[in-house]
Amino acid sequence: MLFNSPEFAIFFLIIFFAYWSLRKRLTPQNHLLLVASYVFYGWWDVRFLFLIVLTTVIDYCAALLIDRGALTVRQRVSASTFLIVCALLFVVPQWQALWLTREGLAYSLHVDWSMLFDNPFGWKVLGATLTAIALGNAVYPFVRNLSEGALRKLIVTASIVANLTILGFFKYFNFFADSFAELYVRILGVQPDWVTLNIVLPVGISFYTFQTMSYTIDVYRRDMKATDRLSEFATYLAFFPQLVAGPIERGAHLLPQFQRPRHWPSREQIREGVWLIFWGLFKKLVIADNMATIVNRSFEPFDSLSSTVAPTDGLTLLVALYAFALQIYCDFSGYSDIARGTGKLLGFDIMVNFRLPYFATSPSSFWRRWHISLSTWLRDYLYIPLGGNRGSPWMTYRNLTLTMVLGGLWHGAAWNFALWGLYHGLLLSVYRALNLRTERGAYRWWTLGAMGLLMFHFTCIGWLLFRAQNVETIGIFLESIILHPVASGQTFSDLKDILFYGWFLLLFQVIQERTNDLNPMRRWHWFWRLNVWLYILMSLWTLSSAGGQEFIYFAF
Repeated sequence: MLFNSPEFAIFFLIIFFAYWSLRKRLTPQNHLLLVASYVFYGWWDVRFLFLIVLTTVIDYCAALLIDRGALTVRQRVSASTFLIVCALLFVVPQWQALWLTREGLAYSLHVDWSMLFDNPFGWKVLGATLTAIALGNAVYPFVRNLSEGALRKLIVTASIVANLTILGFFKYFNFFADSFAELYVRILGVQPDWVTLNIVLPVGISFYTFQTMSYTIDVYRRDMKATDRLSEFATYLAFFPQLVAGPIERGAHLLPQFQRPRHWPSREQIREGVWLIFWGLFKKLVIADNMATIVNRSFEPFDSLSSTVAPTDGLTLLVALYAFALQIYCDFSGYSDIARGTGKLLGFDIMVNFRLPYFATSPSSFWRRWHISLSTWLRDYLYIPLGGNRGSPWMTYRNLTLTMVLGGLWHGAAWNFALWGLYHGLLLSVYRALNLRTERGAYRWWTLGAMGLLMFHFTCIGWLLFRAQNVETIGIFLESIILHPVASGQTFSDLKDILFYGWFLLLFQVIQERTNDLNPMRRWHWFWRLNVWLYILMSLWTLSSAGGQEFIYFAF
């Protein structure tokens, strides 16, 4: 279910009115949000809901063991029951055996009973679930008798290993299997005699895995207490506005919001929530999806190429990089805006994930502005534990580079993502080694402007590494841009489209940067606010790209 689809609009309106009809009843509200979140995620593939449930149960129990040193009988029973029931609901049945037919205004439900429960794999998963529960309960008394320090270290390690194993299997198995097969063919000249599984990547698995890992680690660090209620933790982990593409919320920020009563949003919250939703839709439908036309046309000839493809017009490819920079920013920040807006309408505060990143004047400034939830996650749970900047300069550069390479691989199992992470790690290290001061007040405005323009082009080079499907594409783009900087009619046509669709975003973000306010309209006269709203609504009506494309970060 996409944020930019009619199905989501209907879904959200139903949830919104049902949710607020339960106000002052905290537990029913949380249960409704949990069911809604599972319906939202199961819209893609209901089977993958079991992965979220499995992760939920693992880290719910792990956090309680770390924090309290024990689980009550009720907690163990509720966790086991939840896991079994969800296996029976999400994995055992073959839901494609149910389908709807429409006759006029009437719908009819049809069931193929012979197919519904004819699912050997689902029954095996249920059997494995029952076995794991039995083993866990059998081992529990021995684990419970460990010393506090040993218990805490064992459980947090087990939680991290379990989460990374699930993430690694679904996200990286195909990559390593295919790489091994290719290497085997090159060395021995024969195809390996084994079956390569075609593992489907569950939507948003990287986001909710990092979110639940941060919760367990924070409990281990005593930065927060573990929650007693499984339903609260399950809802926190599966909260549908930010489930599949972030932000990666910390437990200390979002989880307490499920534990206290929510009141009907104020007029200001409603106004800001509605604005964020439409501003995010404008970014996605009007800008990102129209930029995708330029990007796909420019990159497509190179996506499955051989190294014999000749360079082409360099300035056309440079403009395509500008278009991709605009596309990925508006696509991802648009999703985050819609997530924040829907959250506000439900009484939740979701963190800001983007803060005008293309106004950055240095790599460190860029990462304080771009995908803030991931960059702070990598800083707190990877860079600092590696040693941060506490050692020698070379150790700091190593920590920066390793953190960014792993951050690149977080995006996907492909060499271009590793190169993208390595590139940004080296860029951070070079700026740090040169000790360049890029904060406001360090230079005059035109010098900072030049440094910002330079950083933007460094970022665009990074986007080339990110978008390219193979190393040859990177080489052809760079060779064409540097050695063949010529333009064609297509160059000016694409540049005109970028300016046509992106001018308002640029103007509005200049105002945001100059006022240091992401919501400057609240201070404006009603006449100017009205004109902005008219422009956004008319643009959505007339300029939205057809097709309802998925958000880019759904692939991660």
